[in-house]
Amino acid sequence: MLEIIRKDIMLMLRERTFASIVFLLIFIASISSVITFGLLMLYNPDYLGYAGNVKLAVVGDCSIPGDCVDANTAMSMFRERKVDAVLFVTKVGDTTYIDVLLPDDDITAIQVLTSLKRDLVEYEKKVRGELGIPNLDLKVFADGFEIKVPSGSSTIFKFIYLILIPLLAITTAVVAAGLTIDSVCEEIQTKALEVLLSTPLTPFRISMAKILTPFIFSSSLTTIWLSLLFINGIEIVRPVETVVISASISALFVAIAYLTAAYFKDRERVQLLFSIFAAGLLPLLMTKAKSPAVMVGRAAAGAGFDVFLAAVFVVTSVSLLVISPVLVKIGRS
Repeated sequence: MLEIIRKDIMLMLRERTFASIVFLLIFIASISSVITFGLLMLYNPDYLGYAGNVKLAVVGDCSIPGDCVDANTAMSMFRERKVDAVLFVTKVGDTTYIDVLLPDDDITAIQVLTSLKRDLVEYEKKVRGELGIPNLDLKVFADGFEIKVPSGSSTIFKFIYLILIPLLAITTAVVAAGLTIDSVCEEIQTKALEVLLSTPLTPFRISMAKILTPFIFSSSLTTIWLSLLFINGIEIVRPVETVVISASISALFVAIAYLTAAYFKDRERVQLLFSIFAAGLLPLLMTKAKSPAVMVGRAAAGAGFDVFLAAVFVVTSVSLLVISPVLVKIGRS
């Protein structure tokens, strides 16, 4: 069985498509700090000490810095691109409503909102003072000392622990599943399985080798990209839990890929079915608070998660992986 595992690993390394995906995963993890820097530069220049100049046209209360004009003039200036945005300020009793008209270009709109945020914060403080509402300034202390938290810190945190790490975990699982499908279907379609069955190896042991190879591969890959994230200064608070839950996602995907490949035997049909399954499952894994992918990010960040639910998922995934060769053996005609 070890010979089959060794052979499959060598074939994986020679497969250009999967080798490229693995390289891409490692590359993304290795430059995660650069990616984070670029994200901040795009979405929150204030965090990096950069503040662009934005021209505004204000209709209504002119307490907000900008060209105070009427609605028709403001719209004309906006269409002629003399201003970057238009603010319509309306007071109804003690409540102030502000409608913002932004350009269609997403990047420009983000830059405008970033600059506009400062002006609106100052305007909010002014209105609070006029209404006699105290302004509450939150301060953060660590070990008895006040620390300054940049406004973009939450953006970094969300990107790394809610997007980057869960996405790396899912991509690793999908790669492992793809390797499983190719390995199983290739043995069947090239008739190499008949040669293996002529050896003392049983169909069960052959099947176990076919699922252990991608699982070992994905677990090793998970350890590599987590290590690269750590080298890039991204703290992995609970590395053991992160690796275990991430590996269980790979176990689930590998088990499903094996069962599908061993049953249908045709590579194109299996790849189509698994692609549909993965595409439908991806939104659930990335958006649901109790999904295993989200729990991977929460474990890495040191945040709380449902330990019982995580344990159930890990046990279920590993159990399905172990019994999948019993449910369907690739040696069965």
